[in-house]
Amino acid sequence: MVIIFSLIALAFFSIGEFLHNNLLQGLAGVLGGAALSLTITFVTGTEAVREQNAKEANLTRKYTYYIPVFTELKQIHDRLEDGKQKKLPYPQGIKSMGNEPSPGSLWGNPLSLPTFTNWVAFKEDPYRSNFTEKACTLFDGVQKSGTDYNKVVSEAKDPVIKILNPIIDKAFREWANRDDYKRWKEETNGGSAWSSDHYHQWHSYIYRYFQRPSDSPPEAQSLVWAFNLLGWIVVNDRDKASDLMQKTYPNNFQTQVTPDTSWFKSILESVWTELQELSCVKEVRKVADELLVRTGQAKDYVQARLNYIQDMYEGGEPPL
Repeated sequence: MVIIFSLIALAFFSIGEFLHNNLLQGLAGVLGGAALSLTITFVTGTEAVREQNAKEANLTRKYTYYIPVFTELKQIHDRLEDGKQKKLPYPQGIKSMGNEPSPGSLWGNPLSLPTFTNWVAFKEDPYRSNFTEKACTLFDGVQKSGTDYNKVVSEAKDPVIKILNPIIDKAFREWANRDDYKRWKEETNGGSAWSSDHYHQWHSYIYRYFQRPSDSPPEAQSLVWAFNLLGWIVVNDRDKASDLMQKTYPNNFQTQVTPDTSWFKSILESVWTELQELSCVKEVRKVADELLVRTGQAKDYVQARLNYIQDMYEGGEPPL
């Protein structure tokens, strides 16, 4: 339509110019103006449709892709930051990062593992096209650091158990040499009868410990891994590690009354420096710091783009 109007206008103008006919020249001007108006309307309409499509696409991306990834990045970052600040133990791993621990091995941990499941799905085509290359690079970097973190945490487990288990065994044997334990053992036939002794159930646990088959898992294994004593060792907080040990027995092994926290702290004190000097423990801290930095960078980038979407398509900051 625009082209037709333009051609007719050009023809009228040329004929009017040739015949010196002002009426034809005027009509040419009217048709030319109409053609220009139609052109502007078409361009404006096309741009409006494009902007509307962009708005709908980016709002869909925000809620379908960006916010889920942001939420997991923040979860990982906050958990690692809490570990660095000694508020929580470092986690035994990050879900969906590769090299992650099996869920069944963490049965005693009250804190769930941070996850990075969404990017694992979104990084594959065709979903990847919803992200810029910069975002993909940042998220891939987080996943690689997460895989490294899972690997070094898993590798630290056995060396820590190897150091800690003999000292726990030694403490249990010393407890079994106490006069009150020996008297309890004789009176109850190793816990077969009920006793009003303050430490009845704790004594029973110690007695059963010495009845275990020789191929039983080390006593320290569940403490270090399932209950994440390792996380407090990496954090380097002996008091919270001692508190975890003291609370684990009554809460999970039905021992009710146990020795107080100072008894467990004395166990850890004798090997704490050795645990902190383990190269594998130092490596966990190093890789945790790297993962913290990468998640922080990725999280901040996503936050900036979410702010852009809010400003561009959602009217800016909410008034309330």
